[in-house]
Amino acid sequence: MSDIHDLCIRPAKKLGQNFLVDKNIVKLEIKEAEVSADETVLEIGAGYGALTLELAKMAKKVIAVEIDDELVPLLEKRLAEEGLKNVDIICEDVLKAEMPPFDKCVSNIPYQISSKIIEMLGKYGEFSVLIMQKEFAERLVAQPGEKNYSRISILAQYHFIPVFVRKVGKKCFYPVPKVDSAIVKLFPRKVKPFVSDENFFFQFVKAVFIHKNQKLWKAVSHSKREMEVDKKILSELGKKLTDADVKVKDLDIDRVAAASNEMYALFKEKGLKI
Repeated sequence: MSDIHDLCIRPAKKLGQNFLVDKNIVKLEIKEAEVSADETVLEIGAGYGALTLELAKMAKKVIAVEIDDELVPLLEKRLAEEGLKNVDIICEDVLKAEMPPFDKCVSNIPYQISSKIIEMLGKYGEFSVLIMQKEFAERLVAQPGEKNYSRISILAQYHFIPVFVRKVGKKCFYPVPKVDSAIVKLFPRKVKPFVSDENFFFQFVKAVFIHKNQKLWKAVSHSKREMEVDKKILSELGKKLTDADVKVKDLDIDRVAAASNEMYALFKEKGLKI
């Protein structure tokens, strides 16, 4: 932990900064990612460079994204001291910037935008190894019927096959967060579940998982705000679904996709806004 104290860094609370300082975890994360000398690696949230420097020693190129412009000069200085010239630093919001091509993503992602980062990575469809809040990691890998099964489970499992690798204790970070973290691997799906319309699918998932403990038709009927359709009509349509009487939390991703496709067809049939 001495490195970060020597650098006199003051983590920004507004950015949710908790820097990984355990060098053994850094090495483990890179090992799990199997970074090779012919690959370009994306790192989200480079911070003061604990992971960046080690990635740069292993990869052909590192695209290091860091939103905090106060950290960029420090990162540049540390890279120069190590003689590392294969890092492109992008000082932007990763959720708004278009990323250059990369082969895999290896990152310690900011907790407060974890869902949006998973969604963003799904767009690129590359293998990723991430450190994230442990509770969030458990939601990514949760299966139907389990307590943590949620909208984010479906979102992640639509794009990837998530694998929980191991817990990372809170003392591996500075400042020490209130919660533990975890390493997760995201393997891109070769074949995604078929959906008639992706935007409608994600809207449908968001709507019904708000009421995941209810039967599907009931969850649909309570989705007036999300679906922008009258409750009476939604109730009528929801009862026509194949899995109408199954609780949302018990539907796996393929059955959720099938329900979304059925609802999409019903919307088109009735001439409703999609």
